[in-house]
Amino acid sequence: MAGSINRTHWDTSTNKDVFKALVKKWFDSTDREAIKEYPNVVRQYKTSDDYERHGRYAGLDYAGSVVEGAPIPIQGPKFGGTKDYTQVAYGTGFRITDRMKRTNKIGAMEKWTKSLKRMMIETKDVEIAKMFNNMSATTYAAGFDTLAIAHNTHTTLDDAGATYDNYRDAALSLATLEDAMHYFDYMYDDRGNLMIAKPDTLVVNYTLRQDAQELMRSSMKPWEQSNTVNVLQGELTPYVYHRLTSPTCWFVVAKNDPDYGFFVYTLAEPQTRTEDAPDTTWDTVVTALQYFKYGVDDPRLLYAGDL
Repeated sequence: MAGSINRTHWDTSTNKDVFKALVKKWFDSTDREAIKEYPNVVRQYKTSDDYERHGRYAGLDYAGSVVEGAPIPIQGPKFGGTKDYTQVAYGTGFRITDRMKRTNKIGAMEKWTKSLKRMMIETKDVEIAKMFNNMSATTYAAGFDTLAIAHNTHTTLDDAGATYDNYRDAALSLATLEDAMHYFDYMYDDRGNLMIAKPDTLVVNYTLRQDAQELMRSSMKPWEQSNTVNVLQGELTPYVYHRLTSPTCWFVVAKNDPDYGFFVYTLAEPQTRTEDAPDTTWDTVVTALQYFKYGVDDPRLLYAGDL
C-alpha cells in the first residue's frame, strides 16, 4: 500500500519515549473537538443517489387587461435548465506495523483512529467553506446562470434581460449594511418582477466580530456622536464563520427563506474501516471514507461585501 507506514522508529528521540512509560503526559494540539460550522451556512440533505438533478423555471407573469368579449391571454412557465450534483468521495487513513502497535505506550492505534475520524469531519467543513471563500470566482461553485456567487450582473429568465447585483466591494459598515437591506427589499425574480426576502444572518470573519456586534446591538448609530436611532438594531443575527479566510469578508443571507440556495448533499457520513494489510507484514491499515457534494442553485438570497 502506498503512503507512510508507522514503524517503531517513528519515535526519533534518544530515549525512545514512545516505548517506555517515561513521559507522564503527551501534548497533542490536534486532539480536540472537531470544528463543524457548515450547518450554519448551508442546508443539509441526505441522498441515496449518485447524483441529484435540480431544475429551474419561472412561473407565470402578471395578468393584463382584457377587452370585453376577447379571449383571456394564455401563458406558461418558462423553463430555465437543469444542473447535476454528483457525489464526491473523500478519504484518508494510516498504516501501523504490528510491532509498533504492540510495543508503543501511548495508545497510538486508538489515538490516531480518533484523529482520523475528527479530520474527516473537518475535511467536509473545509471543503464547503471553499464555496464562500471564493465567491467572486466559479472555481468551486456557480449558480444556474453559471456566474460567480457574488456578481454584479446575475442573469434571470426575464425576456427583457433583468439582472441583479448581490456584491458590494466595500468594508462592513452601517452604510453597506443598509445597502444589503435595500437589496433584499427590492430584487428581481426570474420574470423580472419585484421579489422581497427577509435577511436573517450577518456572517463575518472572526476579525469583524466586534464590528458586527456593535452594528447589530447598538441602540444608537454606532461609531458616531449623534442621537440618531440605529434602525438596524436586532435586524440580523451576527455569526462568526471561522472558516472565512479573508479578514474583511462579510455577507448577509436569508438562510431561513425556503428558497435559500446553498446546500450539501451527503451520501455517506465519515466511516472507518480497520483491516489487516493486504500482504504478509501483519501491519494494520485504518481508512476512512465519506461522500458528499455541495453547491448553490441560486445565490440571490446572499449579499456579499469586501471579499
